[in-house]
Amino acid sequence: MAESKRIYLMRHAKPELPFGGRVYYGRTDFPLSAEGRAAAAALGGHLRGRITFDALYTSGMTRAVETASLAVPGMAGTAVPELREVDLGDWDGRSYDEVRDQFREIYERRGVEFARTAPPGGESFEEMQRRTVPAFEKIAAAHESGNILIVAHGGAIWSIVAHLFGLDLNDMFFFPLDYCGIDVVEPSCGRWRLVRYNWTPETERL
Repeated sequence: MAESKRIYLMRHAKPELPFGGRVYYGRTDFPLSAEGRAAAAALGGHLRGRITFDALYTSGMTRAVETASLAVPGMAGTAVPELREVDLGDWDGRSYDEVRDQFREIYERRGVEFARTAPPGGESFEEMQRRTVPAFEKIAAAHESGNILIVAHGGAIWSIVAHLFGLDLNDMFFFPLDYCGIDVVEPSCGRWRLVRYNWTPETERL
């Protein structure tokens, strides 16, 4: 019997954000907050002794790399830029209120056609999915078995999960993924099986 393979898709910990967190951020490379660092370290403490990861990948962005270094300290990771968060273009780093006031037409259009509407100078979720899914598939194909950890971003992870399970990209906000939340997937009968969604130490054991 072949050894099993599981892929753990972890969202980064809470970053240090301006505007009380009411900010659009994708490519803006905010570091983790003190709260985020503590949460990532606590997660690592919970995982230690319960699970051993055989490979680590990150998006290469600061908040993902920092999360990985605290959750699985000492483990070397591979940066995969295609797993970066959605590029929000001219909206990136601006507050919700500023974007709503200065980009009202496209802001309202994105509220109706979320997945296919890109902010000025940025990308849509459909465009992001066209880079995240091949990156995920390449990682999955590189490992016949084992526990593979991918530390990335809420939107990027959602785009992968939506593809694997035939979900509508527009429904992202009905499937929230917490900071440090983990989605666990494994191949089964030529498809993917969702083992856990938005797992944290406060929910249930892996």
